[in-house]
Amino acid sequence: MQSKHRVSRGPRAVVGLAGAGTLVLALSACGGGSVNGNESGGEGGATEISVWWTYTDTSATKAQELVDRFNESQDEYVVTGQFGAPSDQFTSKLINAVKTDTAPNLVLGDGTPQNLGQLIDTGAVVPLDDLLDDPSSSLSRENITEGMLSTGIFDGEQYSIPTDAGNYAMVYNKAMFEEAGITETPETWAELADVAAKLTDGTSRYGIYLPISSGEWPVFTWQSTLWSAGGEFLNEDNTEVLFNSDEGVAALTAWTDLIESGSAYPQTLFSNTNNGGTAALTAGKVAIAYDGAYNLATIDEALGEENVGVFAVPGIDEPAMNLGTDNSYILEGSEEEQAGAWEFLQYWMSPSVQAEWDIASGYFPTNTATSEDETWQAYLEENPRIDVFVSQLPYAQARPSITTYAEISNALSEQLTRAMMGSASPKEALDAAAEKAQSILDAAE
Repeated sequence: MQSKHRVSRGPRAVVGLAGAGTLVLALSACGGGSVNGNESGGEGGATEISVWWTYTDTSATKAQELVDRFNESQDEYVVTGQFGAPSDQFTSKLINAVKTDTAPNLVLGDGTPQNLGQLIDTGAVVPLDDLLDDPSSSLSRENITEGMLSTGIFDGEQYSIPTDAGNYAMVYNKAMFEEAGITETPETWAELADVAAKLTDGTSRYGIYLPISSGEWPVFTWQSTLWSAGGEFLNEDNTEVLFNSDEGVAALTAWTDLIESGSAYPQTLFSNTNNGGTAALTAGKVAIAYDGAYNLATIDEALGEENVGVFAVPGIDEPAMNLGTDNSYILEGSEEEQAGAWEFLQYWMSPSVQAEWDIASGYFPTNTATSEDETWQAYLEENPRIDVFVSQLPYAQARPSITTYAEISNALSEQLTRAMMGSASPKEALDAAAEKAQSILDAAE
């Protein structure tokens, strides 16, 4: 039986700021009487706080620098950060660590927050409601938009908070736009279809690369099209599939129409990775592609930074955006350990620290106060393309945080590909995906 934990969805609006780039995660722990069975007491009697993470290379170096700075700023706690596990192995390794009393005090930036229900079932995750509502805390609910907070709510309780965010936008070849006589970027889906047609040159160049690939990427990007058409992915309590509605069919038809018209890449450009659009852009095969800020450097190197532009993803009836978050949470330990984990988490989420971390790592801020930070503002001024990604966050929506999400996404991804490859109509594909997804939800009851 699957866990019945469900996320509180919240309203459409989600974020209020950002940065750009690669997404990663973090974790670790320690302490007497804690789930890991270690004794508290570091140098000078300070309480040791362990944090696991999946950061590598320059991100790991920066994370350690910020940890060291926290340790130097006070003498009550000593934080130790370490690599926990790769993203695809993290949840299982953490659950095993909980069972063997070797789990961390704090998980920093878990990239699969929808899987948190499995860990909550062990009883090891500390609810954060009282901490967020404590007037003495420097971090409160008011610092994080309701939609973003919803990514960490299970059965009505706040178990995690988003510490990193990311989204996508339309990245385009400015030289191709100029050659086609296009002087303005499209703001609606109808305008996008018109521009894509103008940018298409026979079979040598196509106007747009749509996310036709296996895995989560096509689902992640298509959901914003679904929402822009007025549709919903699941119902409010995540018990019923809704993505095969009339609005859902209209959203998928918007994609398949571009393929059938010849304005989108042909089926032969199918890619099994979410980097297919990046490859098509850098090879000069397409003029526009859904992409993340983390790929801008690669595209800049191939086309020249002066030729690479970014515009917000156009909506069908209204603007919409999907949001990826890395969430952090505290695991049960001694009173001192839990207090230390919360103290460090507040430090990590403080505007000046978050701005520095996001600029270095390529994440988007999740504390709304970071948008006013001087360092962050200066960064956006120097990088106007990043501001396009940021501008979409106020209306971004998050995927449902339920343990069955991965299975549902896989079922939908398979059918989106069928529709885009021309082997099923949008309605047939969505109905087939919905039937399988509903059986997954029902089995979880």
